[in-house]
Amino acid sequence: MISTTELSEGNGRGQNRGLVEKSASLNSKSNGSITQPVVADLCSGMGGLSLAAQQLGMRIMAGVDLNAAALRTFSKNFPAAETIEGSVRSPIVLERCAQLLETSPSIVISGPPCQGFSIAGSRDPADPRNQVLVAVARAIVKLQPNCALVENVAMILSEDHDDRLSNFENILFDGGYSVCGLLLNAEEFGVPQKRKRAFFLISRCELSKENVYERLEKSKQEPVIVKTALRGLKSPAIRPDGYDDEHDYGRIPNHFAMQHSQRVMNKIAKIKPGTGPMSYRRLHPERPSNTLFSGHRAPPAHYSQPRSITVREAARLQGFPDDFRIYGSFGKQMEQVTNAVPPPLAKVVLSVLTEMADIPAYLHG
Repeated sequence: MISTTELSEGNGRGQNRGLVEKSASLNSKSNGSITQPVVADLCSGMGGLSLAAQQLGMRIMAGVDLNAAALRTFSKNFPAAETIEGSVRSPIVLERCAQLLETSPSIVISGPPCQGFSIAGSRDPADPRNQVLVAVARAIVKLQPNCALVENVAMILSEDHDDRLSNFENILFDGGYSVCGLLLNAEEFGVPQKRKRAFFLISRCELSKENVYERLEKSKQEPVIVKTALRGLKSPAIRPDGYDDEHDYGRIPNHFAMQHSQRVMNKIAKIKPGTGPMSYRRLHPERPSNTLFSGHRAPPAHYSQPRSITVREAARLQGFPDDFRIYGSFGKQMEQVTNAVPPPLAKVVLSVLTEMADIPAYLHG
C-alpha cells in the first residue's frame, strides 16, 4: 500500500504528463490487438466498482481511498493494482494516477463517501464529506479519461443537493464531458437487495438518457430472493475470540456468526421474517433484502436462524462472489460490505457506458 507521504513529485514530469499523447491515441491498437482499457478507482472502498470493471476485462491500475481497512481488502483482491492511501484532492495522488493511466483508453470509476447525503447518514448538506463529490469531478477533469462512472446514494438527486450537483456537473461540462445522471434499483439487475443508487455516466460523446435507459432495459432481470442468494451456505460457526482475518479456517471466508447472548437470540427468534426494528430486522426468504446499512445499526437477522447475518451473507446480498475476501475486524468488514457498490449493478452500467463511449466492444461479453 502506498500513502501520499511516500509519493513525491519526483516520480513524474508534471501532472499533465502524457495527457496529450493519451488523447491522441484513443482506441489505439497494440501488436494488432485492441488495447486493454486501464482503470483508476477513486474513493475505491473495498472495490465493488473495480470488481465490475475487472469482470468486463479491464485492467485495474489504482485504488485510492482514505479508509485503511477498505484499502487492505482492495489490495488483497486486486494485487496487481497500486493501493494509494490518500485524498482525491491531493496533487501527488492525481499525478500518480495520471502516470498509471497513460495507456489509452482509460476509465475513472468512483463511489465518493455518501454519509452526508444518505438517508441512513447525517443528511446534513454541510457535511464535509459532501465536498468529495465535487473533488472527484475535478480529479476526472485533471486525469482526462475517455469516460468515467460515479456512483452515489439516491438522495444526491434531491433538491437539497441541487447546488452541489450543479457544481459537480458544471466542472465536468467545462472539462469537455457530457454527464448523464440516472436513478437505478439494484434488485432489477441481479442483486438480491432493494438498493436505489444514483449513477453519473460521464463521456466525451453526448449521452442520451433515453438511449442509456433503453440499453439498460435489456439487462434487467427478475428479482433474486434472499433464500436463493444464500443457498449453499452452511450454518456458520461462532466467530472465535482470537479471530484472525488472515487465517485459513477451512471454510468460506467471512462466514462467522456474531457472538450473540441468549437474550438477543431469543429476541430475534420471536421476530417474523420480513418484520422487526431497524436493528435485527429479519430477512424474508422469498423477497430481496431491504437496503443494507452500515454504522450503528446491527445487520439484519437471518430468516430462519436466530442471529444476525454473517459478513459473507451480506456480501452475497451485495452480489460479491465467495472468493472476494474481506479483511479487518468484524465491524470493519461489515462496514466495507454495506458501503460497497453492488458489482452486478455496476457491471451493467459500466458496460453501457463503455459501449456508448466507443471503448472496445470485446469487453462487453
